Amino acid sequence: MRLYLIRHGRTNNNLEQVTQGWTDTDLDELGKVQAKAVANYFEPIPLQHIFSSDLKRSYETAVPTGELKSIEIEKTALLRERSLGQLENAPMSELRRAFEEEIARTGEDRCKVRPKGVESAYDVLDRVSKFASLIPVDQGNVAVFTHGMTQECLLCHLIGAPVESSRSFNFNNASITALLWDWNVWVLEKYNQTDHLPLEMS
Repeated sequence: MRLYLIRHGRTNNNLEQVTQGWTDTDLDELGKVQAKAVANYFEPIPLQHIFSSDLKRSYETAVPTGELKSIEIEKTALLRERSLGQLENAPMSELRRAFEEEIARTGEDRCKVRPKGVESAYDVLDRVSKFASLIPVDQGNVAVFTHGMTQECLLCHLIGAPVESSRSFNFNNASITALLWDWNVWVLEKYNQTDHLPLEMS
């Protein structure tokens, strides 16, 4: 079986470089077009299960694929983006500054600090590892619609990489990453694929 990881389509916050976290933002107009392009990608690919974060921007990205495949989307809070605490809807520059200041103050690793109530990378890893245990590896192909940071940590968990390497990954809006379940391990086949999106959308 194959597991497809899809980052949600674009939102206005993405466009304006504003954090979202658990803020329940909608897709913008381009994001809705990207969601349809994702569905077109899956048209020739059999899917048996579709999972999505329960936040709207992820679910809205999944809906066209679910409708195309006549599959009910299974929503779960385990796939939510990292909570950003007091920094929800803050400029991305403010989030980066808060991390730098907290690391300087505490001396803790970047993956462990929780500036202003932000979930740490280890917190996110704990959530996604619980989700990973629910993936039905013996029931055909699975599509998972989620968020950037969440997907970074999930990919680390699946391929056995330390969460400290999560920031080595980067996922474009509506990108697709594919893994093959082979001999009881996940094999990364495609990473951050965007060729299903027109150039102006990727």
